[in-house]
Amino acid sequence: MKKPFDFSGTKALIVGGASGLGKEIANALTAHGGDVILSSRDEQKLELISNEINDLDNTGVCSFAPVDVADSSSIKELMQQVSNISEGRLNILINSAGINIRNPIDKISIEDWESIHEINLTGAFLLNQLSFDLLRKADFGRVINITSIFSSVTYPDRAAYASSKGGLLMLSKTLALEWAKYNITVNTISPGPFLTEINTKVLDDPENYQKFCSRIPMTRFGEPNEIITSALFLASPMSSYVTGTDVIVDGGWTSA
Repeated sequence: MKKPFDFSGTKALIVGGASGLGKEIANALTAHGGDVILSSRDEQKLELISNEINDLDNTGVCSFAPVDVADSSSIKELMQQVSNISEGRLNILINSAGINIRNPIDKISIEDWESIHEINLTGAFLLNQLSFDLLRKADFGRVINITSIFSSVTYPDRAAYASSKGGLLMLSKTLALEWAKYNITVNTISPGPFLTEINTKVLDDPENYQKFCSRIPMTRFGEPNEIITSALFLASPMSSYVTGTDVIVDGGWTSA
């Protein structure tokens, strides 16, 4: 292909796309011609970000539809809206929704445990499941679930978060096997520490931030735009023989 990242005519849904890594990926896809639907709980923020992206004069169009991934009926409503906007097909699903509540296991409440798993794992399961019909009606299908390096390594106070992301990693690998015959690839991106909202607690504590950075060979957190190329590759037709793979973007953390 002369333009391997040409997404003209493709339809993408990014859940958790109103901030952080999802927002960066949305901007990149529209910049390369893809039409993107952003989704998250905050409708006002969705509208703001969607307008910001469209004001950049990208060749693709950004629209939005709200969802609460902790509510199965809300996800069903989202998929109906996506079907209407994208004319009954979907090329790309990117699930970037997630929360993290940090506590040692003796301090994790059952409510926090269930909330983390409901959003990070059960919500992801439903998004993938309910997107299936739209994905298989497209000329090609790409699913990218944003996991974390904590899906394969861990850190103190991350029992709930790491177990939810580990479950998402294995869910994705299983779907890769089930959906290969439909020309749908399912992969994950496991980011290390990035300068996004989910890491505010770490970033607000200079001592803790330096402690984290000491474990990273590149000695810094990633900039959100440094996720873009891995996402574009996995979302593109050029990655047609890549499925069940986890792309780690962590500044070398897991190699140290």
